[in-house]
Amino acid sequence: MLFLTFLISFAMSSQELLKKCYLEQFTIGDPEVKIQIYFEDHIVKNHQIDYECLEFIISRGYYKVALSLYENYFMLNHIDITDRIVQFLKNDKYLNQREMQTLFKLAMAKSNQVQVVQPVVQWAQSKNATFINIKFSHRQDAPACLNAKLEVVEIKNDSLLIEAFGIVSHIPFKYRYAIKLYKLIDPNTSYEKVESVGTMYVNLTKVEPVLWLRLTEEDYKTPIWWDLKDNFRKDMEEFAQMLEKESERKERNADKQAKKNQKKRDQEKQKQTSQKSQEAKRQLEYEHNQCYKSGKCEIGWYQRQ
Repeated sequence: MLFLTFLISFAMSSQELLKKCYLEQFTIGDPEVKIQIYFEDHIVKNHQIDYECLEFIISRGYYKVALSLYENYFMLNHIDITDRIVQFLKNDKYLNQREMQTLFKLAMAKSNQVQVVQPVVQWAQSKNATFINIKFSHRQDAPACLNAKLEVVEIKNDSLLIEAFGIVSHIPFKYRYAIKLYKLIDPNTSYEKVESVGTMYVNLTKVEPVLWLRLTEEDYKTPIWWDLKDNFRKDMEEFAQMLEKESERKERNADKQAKKNQKKRDQEKQKQTSQKSQEAKRQLEYEHNQCYKSGKCEIGWYQRQ
């Protein structure tokens, strides 16, 4: 009787967990990928999920769902369950599973420093505004981070700060883009917008309606977003001419500096040669004018006393 009561109680608690963890609509025969897609598309975006659901999903053998849930919900929302999940996964039954090994490594890595990288950035401009395209990726030819979550957007009159967090190939990344702007902007009319997955767009309204020579206060070459050339043809063509003139100016300055440096090297070499010649002459004079024996001193180059 007690055993039957236990079974009934266990069945009821399991049913409650199924409902609480949004699994009541699935049956044992449903493929795990179906559950995973459902969780990624609906649950992690619209619902609060308790930690016990993660353990329950693992205990049911939905390892891919559990890994996806940990990455896309707990990690992206900075919900710290490190100690609990590490302790739970120390059970060899689970660590034999590849997905659980990955989850365990992620949990351990989360307690350490997350790698900070600068996203891929392009920019364009008109005389009235500056446009910035940001792709949350660690390099230009790599795909954008599909689950990047925007965490900080600070648009000030002279600076821009963007921070996002995401996971690529089970490795957590923090994307950070912080710059001092070339000229002042109006933060009240400037705005940001999340574009396609893993990218965002920033529109900065200029205080002074002029073209900027560059995006940043520092002389850093940010790639140009030439895809917007047709949208602002006149301004972008003028901007291209500015860049060409600036490139020519830098080349001239580089040539002048190179000649100046060469002249300095030649002068230094001549100075060193002169110093060596003088040192050699002094050495010869010393050798020819020192006394070798008592009363016998060489007082000239060819004459002895």
